[in-house]
Amino acid sequence: MSPGPAPASFVGFAEVPDFHIEVVRRDSPMLRSRPLLVGGDPARRGRVVAASPDLRERGIVEGMGLDEALDRAPEAHCVRTDIHRARAVSGRLRAAIRKEVGAVEIDGLAGFFLRTPAEREAVLALGHRLARRVGEDLGLPLRFGAASARFIARMAAEDVGTRGVRFVAAEELDGYLLEQPVARLPGVGPKTAARLAELGATDVPGLRRIGPERLEILLGNPGRTLWQLASGRDPTPLRLKRHPATLSREETLPESVSEDRDQTLRELVRPSLERLATRLERALRREGLTARRIALRLTCRGARPITRSRSLETPLERGSEIVEVAEALLARAGSDLREIGRICIILRGLEVSGATNEQLDLF
Repeated sequence: MSPGPAPASFVGFAEVPDFHIEVVRRDSPMLRSRPLLVGGDPARRGRVVAASPDLRERGIVEGMGLDEALDRAPEAHCVRTDIHRARAVSGRLRAAIRKEVGAVEIDGLAGFFLRTPAEREAVLALGHRLARRVGEDLGLPLRFGAASARFIARMAAEDVGTRGVRFVAAEELDGYLLEQPVARLPGVGPKTAARLAELGATDVPGLRRIGPERLEILLGNPGRTLWQLASGRDPTPLRLKRHPATLSREETLPESVSEDRDQTLRELVRPSLERLATRLERALRREGLTARRIALRLTCRGARPITRSRSLETPLERGSEIVEVAEALLARAGSDLREIGRICIILRGLEVSGATNEQLDLF
């Protein structure tokens, strides 16, 4: 059976490679040329979260015990995983990508699938623009690949190394696939690769020689999927999303606080507003967004919720601005503050900070 035709649409994959390693090296330039491990505490059987490329070439892989990794590479510098820092940088990375392309499918902390134009020059221009944006905003490298199937777009990005752009055109796809070992196909781990090698399939041509029926008999549904991949068809659909339409944070007031009739407005409510505003400011910063509308929802004990909202001429992004508007809305609510059980601040009309509509509507 010959491979079927590839889909007509094109997919891009943008990624900061070795994300944890690159973040550490950006923050600590003196470690840029050092072999680097990121992970847990070796004394507590911590495991490798990320290893620099030179260490991976020596057999150190993600999930390996750090003590074993350090036995193999005693000269490596070990840095404890800072997941909060990684998530914050990941959010800034999302914001940078969305300044250029509005709708993406997020893949982990540092990967993005997106739709691309079909023309080579337009794809290359998009990839270089994304790389420039990420470099300017975050000081991190970016690699970009594009093809008619998402898994090939990822492979093309991997081909360029730490940074660069590669486009696999429709007429090049079959030749590109025929050069690939089966281990590069999604879902082919060491066990499956060994099983296929026993059948004489170490590369995509060998996989095609086995045929779809026999692959399905030998491997079940994964065999059918492998045939689709070997034919240049990716069964996984794109799930593109734009940035969040709303952001909200809420807090329940303790009974002991809300029932104390001697407390003032500031003592009773402002601390909650400040905490909620701080959390929303962080969320906006992570996503690179501003808000043009704010709502305050009050849930009172034994009564229906009360909501007050305001549209803003100038979009807000700072916690102090959120608190100021929320207090004004609170004054408009006209509720007995001592009966408030829960407070929620909702931000709507979210926009990517610094982006233009023209950039976001390209694809």
